[in-house]
Amino acid sequence: MDKLSFTLYEIFGYFLPGAIGVIALTILFWAIFLPNTAIPVASLELSKLWYFGLVVVCYYAGHVLQGISRSLFKNPDEYFLNHQTDMAPLVKRAQEQMATHLGMAQTAPPSPAVTARLCDELAVQYGQLGDRDVFVYREGFYRGSFAAFILLDLALFVRCVISGAALRLPAEVFPVSRWQLVFVIGVVTCSVLFLLRRYKHFAALRVMRGVLAYVSLADFRELGKKSEDAKKTAL
Repeated sequence: MDKLSFTLYEIFGYFLPGAIGVIALTILFWAIFLPNTAIPVASLELSKLWYFGLVVVCYYAGHVLQGISRSLFKNPDEYFLNHQTDMAPLVKRAQEQMATHLGMAQTAPPSPAVTARLCDELAVQYGQLGDRDVFVYREGFYRGSFAAFILLDLALFVRCVISGAALRLPAEVFPVSRWQLVFVIGVVTCSVLFLLRRYKHFAALRVMRGVLAYVSLADFRELGKKSEDAKKTAL
């Protein structure tokens, strides 16, 4: 390989959710197998090799969490196109145009899921990306984070049930009470709900961006040609 690089999706879609997932598994292991051991906070020092290993583990954990999160949701393409009441005429228009181009006018038009994928691919092929990459990696980030925070919520709940949680600070051992853990669980639970809303938001934006890009390419391309002709005439 001449060049090894991480895209934004690798970082936001896999590494960051994977890091939360690894923290959750660490808390779960701590609660089950080392319930009375105080976790050192300030004195923990790791070598560069350990940090590299943690990055790799977090990255792989992110892939696992993405697989889990995908199984928790239906196909967002079909779901959001079926629930976009205000954009329904445009979706129907895109389906009719695709059916005509594909020779399917006399049969059933493409399904909403196929329509969304075709719209997105046509926009990519014609170079009309817009904010597509932003929507894709944010959708993946929030979907993976949703699964990671659910796992974190579960781990904190187990740690709350099993007594003995404590943190080893430089000067003392700080016992973590159940009420403190309940507070953290409440914050994480609220975060799960907001992450779910953000996932749905960016999934809908990604799907509708593809449809709008296709309709723009199919019906308004002449406007772009007229604008270019007008500029040439002015020159």
